[in-house]
Amino acid sequence: MDPLSAAGLGLGAASLVFQLFAGCIKGFVLLSTAHNLGKDSSTLLCMLNLQEIKLTEWARRAGLLSGSHELDRRLNAVVVQAVLRELGTLLLDTEKLKSRYKLALNAVSPLTPVTGEPEFASAGGILSTAISDEARREIMLQAGLTHDSNGFAGRLRWAAVDKSKFEDYVSQIRLFVQELWALLDPLRQDELASGIQMVLSHVIGTSRQLEGLHALKETLQQSPTSLDPYLSSSDDAPLASAAEIKAFGMSVITASALPSSKSSSNDLPVTSQPSSSSRPFQDHSASFTIRDNTAVHLDILKIQDFVAFQGSLNMGTSSYDGEHVLVEWKDLPVHSRHKIMARVQDLAILLGAPKHPSFRSLKCKGIARDSTTPRIAFVFELPCSISSLQPPQPLRTLLRGCPSVTTRLQLALKITQSVRYFHMAGWLHKSLQSSNILILETGDEHRVLEPYLTGFAFSRLNSASEVSEQSSSNPQLDIYRHPEAMGEPSESFTDAKDIYALGTILLEIGEWRSLSRLVEKIVNVGKGDVALSQLAKIRPFLLEDGAKGGLATLRFRMGDIYASVTKMMLCGEIPQPFAGAQGSGQIVSPNILDVAVRELSRCTV
Repeated sequence: MDPLSAAGLGLGAASLVFQLFAGCIKGFVLLSTAHNLGKDSSTLLCMLNLQEIKLTEWARRAGLLSGSHELDRRLNAVVVQAVLRELGTLLLDTEKLKSRYKLALNAVSPLTPVTGEPEFASAGGILSTAISDEARREIMLQAGLTHDSNGFAGRLRWAAVDKSKFEDYVSQIRLFVQELWALLDPLRQDELASGIQMVLSHVIGTSRQLEGLHALKETLQQSPTSLDPYLSSSDDAPLASAAEIKAFGMSVITASALPSSKSSSNDLPVTSQPSSSSRPFQDHSASFTIRDNTAVHLDILKIQDFVAFQGSLNMGTSSYDGEHVLVEWKDLPVHSRHKIMARVQDLAILLGAPKHPSFRSLKCKGIARDSTTPRIAFVFELPCSISSLQPPQPLRTLLRGCPSVTTRLQLALKITQSVRYFHMAGWLHKSLQSSNILILETGDEHRVLEPYLTGFAFSRLNSASEVSEQSSSNPQLDIYRHPEAMGEPSESFTDAKDIYALGTILLEIGEWRSLSRLVEKIVNVGKGDVALSQLAKIRPFLLEDGAKGGLATLRFRMGDIYASVTKMMLCGEIPQPFAGAQGSGQIVSPNILDVAVRELSRCTV
């Protein structure tokens, strides 16, 4: 018998739909809080929680979480009821769960102590808190499924769990959820997908759980099958990569803090064969795709024929052991050389780890120490398509000609996505500027600009405990920096300062002129020494409304959305039209980069 049919007798269609939905939420709660799920509990819970999030976000856009709980009249109420009934039965009928999927659940007396596995009702998986317990209680309370607003009734315990059977079970749940998604119009489907991406971005960006990040990576990497073509989306792969890089970076930092792994600049060989600094992976509860957590030390003598990029002394192309490479030099300060060297090695490990192409970063081959001066060389592989006769160029040197609006929109979106994924993975760039965006130009009839994020010499983990290393003082570069990031740092570098710098790059792309030219009314950086007080006037100038402001012509050149996204980055606040675009009551508050990617993706020319 349908476990929800009796409760729905005599109710109107809209009320019944809400009650059916609330029954599904109750099923998710009972399953995800059941004890004794086994050694794969984190991954299995993550799979289950993700479907609950998708169902809840669908309900929000279907009108069920509005004050009246009425189903949007554009949706077929009969079909919605049928799907929710089937889903509710799948989640609540323990007999079918046992007979069809060989998964047994037993009721546990409130007086019976639970031993073995920890209580996931409180600890939960990495996605368990994306929807608050208060929200779940309120849904069930308003549907009349519980009269207790302070807790959930019933405790269950898994008697036997086979991972493959559980995955089959979640796949069937996913099919029903996808059927509900398919009932929405294409616009709301896009909004729904964007909302889910924001939730996952928030979870990855804020999580400190190694095992949970691994579980989320596994969940997002599930491959589509012929029975379920919606198991993964094109956006899931970079998110899975971000979760993996985040966990990998956390493990590297943890390992580098161990006494046995601390090193100084003198530990680096300057000649002979490449070597590695051993960094034992401390988390044995998860098996990551990334295996190499050692910094490769290269032979400085093999770096030959270095050719610096225009306007740069520290970055350019070179040859390493016959291979065409990118080299970035980093000076080592005397007063903090030991601490900086540890960070340099951690950074080299992170940049050498495999990443999804959406990160748009070059793979670091390793680092080499100069024996004549206190500096380090980061050596990066270049894409195979790059010829030594046609080397890539920094974006700053390409700001000429008349690329189409479409080309510039695509370029801005790719760069914004790259910064977003690095921030999500827990790393700050700290030196974002157009000279650190490497461009590979392709295409004959239609110009295509493929950007790669470089200039990571000052990058570090996004943590309040990390000491900010001050970038070199140069007016040509300081104009990209947030006023609070100029001069001697008075506070720790934050993601907001990276985002501000990204906003200046978007301004350059939109106007297709260098920032130094765009701000020449305020400051002439070609004069040499420029007072910090003068440089601090750049941000107010860029944010000034009216014909005299720095963004005066950007709206005309690139459109309302692009100009608003750029201004949002520069001011560091999400404007109300963007904040409300996801609808009321959203699970997480959006961050600026998530909103920027969403809005730029909507721009078409």
